[in-house]
Amino acid sequence: MKKKAPFLLGLLAAIFVFSTVSSVQAAIPDPKVAPFPIGIFWSPSPQDTTFENYEQIKDMNATYVLLTNGVINQSLNDAALAQCAANGLKCVVQEERLDSYKFNELQNLGDGGDFLNYGHSFGQTFTTPNTPDIAIDTIELFMDENLPASGQKMTLKLYDSPSKTTLIGSSSITGPAGTIHPTFYFYKWLTPNTTYYMELTADGPLAQSYVIYHTSDAYSGGTAYRDGVAQAGHDLWFNLRYARSMFIGGAEPYAADIAEITNHYKTNGAFLGYHLVDEPSAEKMVGLQSTIEKIRAADPDHLTYVNLLPTYAGNLGFGGQTGVFVSPTQSVGQSFKTNSKTTTISTVQLYIDKNQWGTNEPLTLKLWNSPAKTTLIAQQTRSGASTNYPQFTLNAAVSPNTTYYWELTHGGGGDNSVGWIVKSTSGTEWEKDGTAYVAGSPSDGDFWFTLNQNLTAFSYEDYVYRWASKDPDFMMYDHYPFSASGGISADYYSNMEIIRRQSLAASIDFWTYIQSVGITGMLRAPSEGEMRYQVYTSLAYGAKGINYFTYETPSGQGEPFHDGILLPNGTKNASYTYAQNINAEVLKLGPKLLSLTSQAVYHTGTLPAGTTALPSSFFLQPSNAADPLVIGYSTDAEGRRYVMVTNRDTVNSRTVSFTLSPKPSAVTEISKTTGGEVATNYNPATGAMSAAFAPGEGRLYALPSAPSNLALNAAVTVSSEYSGWPKSRLTDGNRSTNFSTQTGITSDHAEWIEIDMGSPVAFNKVVLVGRTEPYGYPKNFKIQVWDGANWQDRVTRTNESQPASSAALAYTWGYADTTNKIRISASGLRPDNNGHYVLQLGEVEVYNES
Repeated sequence: MKKKAPFLLGLLAAIFVFSTVSSVQAAIPDPKVAPFPIGIFWSPSPQDTTFENYEQIKDMNATYVLLTNGVINQSLNDAALAQCAANGLKCVVQEERLDSYKFNELQNLGDGGDFLNYGHSFGQTFTTPNTPDIAIDTIELFMDENLPASGQKMTLKLYDSPSKTTLIGSSSITGPAGTIHPTFYFYKWLTPNTTYYMELTADGPLAQSYVIYHTSDAYSGGTAYRDGVAQAGHDLWFNLRYARSMFIGGAEPYAADIAEITNHYKTNGAFLGYHLVDEPSAEKMVGLQSTIEKIRAADPDHLTYVNLLPTYAGNLGFGGQTGVFVSPTQSVGQSFKTNSKTTTISTVQLYIDKNQWGTNEPLTLKLWNSPAKTTLIAQQTRSGASTNYPQFTLNAAVSPNTTYYWELTHGGGGDNSVGWIVKSTSGTEWEKDGTAYVAGSPSDGDFWFTLNQNLTAFSYEDYVYRWASKDPDFMMYDHYPFSASGGISADYYSNMEIIRRQSLAASIDFWTYIQSVGITGMLRAPSEGEMRYQVYTSLAYGAKGINYFTYETPSGQGEPFHDGILLPNGTKNASYTYAQNINAEVLKLGPKLLSLTSQAVYHTGTLPAGTTALPSSFFLQPSNAADPLVIGYSTDAEGRRYVMVTNRDTVNSRTVSFTLSPKPSAVTEISKTTGGEVATNYNPATGAMSAAFAPGEGRLYALPSAPSNLALNAAVTVSSEYSGWPKSRLTDGNRSTNFSTQTGITSDHAEWIEIDMGSPVAFNKVVLVGRTEPYGYPKNFKIQVWDGANWQDRVTRTNESQPASSAALAYTWGYADTTNKIRISASGLRPDNNGHYVLQLGEVEVYNES
């Protein structure tokens, strides 16, 4: 399926010129919108910016408006902000001085004119400048300011040629024009050095206008037309306002514009943030990062809004790529800056041709404090690789917002040359605060590398990682799953899995778009069950905001949109009520949802691509494993457990039965009418419960407040320890810090961990949390308790599967022991990504549960 309709790329493109402002580190704004961010895209036009129209948005239970549909400058934004304020809404604004570098092409000679009446037309061909990434923003004509008459409409349409085979866009003005140079809004990408045709028509029998033209050839790039016939030697008076693509090659907004714009908006109570770009390519991310940092420094309290491409995008736009060789006489390296949340560099991953790297050619990656190499922080040597994307394990503690330097050297052997080591070509940047080095000297471009990741270069997950690593306020993306041909997009969940995974790794929220419109030949308008399905599956994955695409039904944009939430005539579609009712539920669930952190997402029934089956060890199990469910597991700041169960069936209601083990004392539901906790039909004697689910519906369940982790800050003794990942991390309460036994051992062997809680306590459950990458979980092990004289076995596992990154696996034995010590005794390990047999965990937790 195609990506979002092309008109949005033009509409939301941000294009600007180079700025000399230095970046300033500032706090990242909190993107939360109480009680939950529910937005709309394709808002009322400038002419329709009224209290009644914004009241209708509020009545749909939205909480914010992404200003679009021609609302793109300060005066228009101010008018919309006033209506948002009057209706208790927030607004994200587009500002043409932030998102576009404008230039004009003006034909301003006029010595004649004539009336345009219904059934007739004026036209003009024009040729675009030979400038890459060109867009037409607006077109001005010279007309009688008193015409068309009040209530009458004129329309300017943009076509590929006078034959009008392809409509690119249209824009209308309702009279009177009020100015002799009325503006028609387009915001469309065009092809450089290409001829196009614009045509002005009167839209009703009473509509007319007086249009100015020139009676000699004043413009060499085209000619005027009258009723579709070329007028030799004539040209309309026109002003074409163009814009260039942004965020590439150092192009950024002017410092003075950033200062003026932020000062203008930041004190407005209805203002939520600045929309910068829709669906940026990867090579634009450095320019976006730089601009966001400058906005953040000037206005630290309001968010910046960037929407990422979906998985089905045709081109992720990483830019040009090349490479160099590393040899004993030529090192390669890269300076870079950690983001605000990076405190550990576990691994550095490079792109190296595995076929050119022999097992007798040692390559060493060293992490230095800077290109001056005054302090060596960590290093690892590897010989050969089975993949083009090898990871060098460093396990180094680092500081946020700090510059470092990695360097790759060749130790001799083989043919004394390994390559390509892939990097970007000159003019393409992947790192804002860093550069590539070859033989110790700076080189244009950046080497491809990741921190604490295991990715395929230039993949969709690489694209998302690039953005997440740049400290955005939150992650926004769109994926429209309901195609015109039927069914649901095959990679709907694969897309959401990647967004969730990278958002959690970067410790940022993610928001998503909800499809609420059709496009003939591309998308079908979703049913009520399908809209509900999108919302609740997103919430089950931990989404912290949604935005409906679209609210009004766009028209005259070149794409045949149909059946938006508001129909083209302005009346409410049935989907208005669908969204209104769904949103009312989300607003009640919202405060709780915003407080939760997603821990895992599982599926039952036939598994969609890219998803994980519900483990048999999970504490909640459907009685019928064939039920198509999404089960999102989350916890709050106190560790209390929540489960959102969503019916994946968009057509059929179903009653689902569950069993819980161990049996909690109660299971409550977060009410979608009050937001409070309400009783369910859970039976604590049997651990069973059931509930009815409408098509696509989700329900949020709460278990009793989590028992205390009895091992928190307990003393730890281990069989061996890697100094970079110390044993204290096993009981520090942070599941994102890793412990490791001694590295470098290339054969299987035994290791153990002992937890001493100081004094005897009663417990019946041990939770082992895997490390933040999927390595190091013990294969064969026992969980043992100390009876005062001997270790007693409570859990024995043979060939235990390696869980997903940071997965928490619970082990129980049905009754409580009372003692001060437990032991994890591993008799079988598995190799990590470097071939070292290690025991690695993120945390060991001990609980007593009824």
